[in-house]
Amino acid sequence: MLDRLRAVGGPAAGGLALLLALVLAGCGSPHPVADPPAELVVAAGERSGVYYRYGAGLAEALHGVLPDSTVTAVPTSGSVDNIERLARGEAAVAFALADTAAEAVAGTGPFPRPVPLRALARLYTNSVHVVVPAGSPVERVGDLAGLRVSVGAPGSGTEVTAARMLAVAGVTGSAAPLISQLGVQESADALAAGRLDAFFWSGGLPTAGVQDLAGRSAVRLLPTDDLLAGMRRAYGEFFVEQTVPGTVYGTSEDVRTIGVPNLLLVRADLPADLAEAITARLFEAQPVLVTVHPEARHLDPRSAITTAPVALHAGAAAYYRSAKPGVGTG
Repeated sequence: MLDRLRAVGGPAAGGLALLLALVLAGCGSPHPVADPPAELVVAAGERSGVYYRYGAGLAEALHGVLPDSTVTAVPTSGSVDNIERLARGEAAVAFALADTAAEAVAGTGPFPRPVPLRALARLYTNSVHVVVPAGSPVERVGDLAGLRVSVGAPGSGTEVTAARMLAVAGVTGSAAPLISQLGVQESADALAAGRLDAFFWSGGLPTAGVQDLAGRSAVRLLPTDDLLAGMRRAYGEFFVEQTVPGTVYGTSEDVRTIGVPNLLLVRADLPADLAEAITARLFEAQPVLVTVHPEARHLDPRSAITTAPVALHAGAAAYYRSAKPGVGTG
């Protein structure tokens, strides 16, 4: 276990593996799996994003309930890529944004047909970052017309959300920015080098790629709360207002932006006992997952069951009923 987590998480990860072993030692699972898979892949996200760290921690935790399975967290482009991997059977568990998941279940946007998804939990809420140099005259998304803007990597949830925000802001057609499709680390490097005027990123707080950029370049985040009502009208009620405290990236002030919930997804045909065991382990391992990334502190059974627009998997629902009698899972 120690070597695996070092490989996925970096030099400090060995301590996390040890902590994980201590926290989970001896807590035999009350959720046995009748036919464990030989291999279980967790589709995570970009290496410098929150999904990847969270996914690596979850993969390590799952070794405790699936000791004879090879459990791996793999880096991906993000939400669209992750759901496509689920649809193709290349992953069993995936992280995704709720707005991307809504398109998947409807078979719209980047998904040519509905994807039979189920959710295990709502995890935490992403903050949409729109990052610009500190000295930029840009104040809002509507000011990005004609500028060099990265909207996220191809196949990412950021790309979906950014396109929607630009549309709501009216920055389309002849007013559209000069679009690049770069991941968060590539975007950060390009902004620092003066090759971009702004970039979008949808992620938890803090995101390592943005944190690193703020440590070497003077940057700020644009407020996007002016787009919230339009986003909710056009694309769904699950968008919320988020505040990014200035202390997160060392910027001068708090910024109000749009938030998008993150879901932990599986295919609808995942065996119920496996879905229940994964969900149980997610909560058992929370003390360690918080050390992997602080966004894991938001994991709570009362909010985890609110997985709209994706229905809760029957196995996950069974876990919530057993863990929290009286908590609805409809």
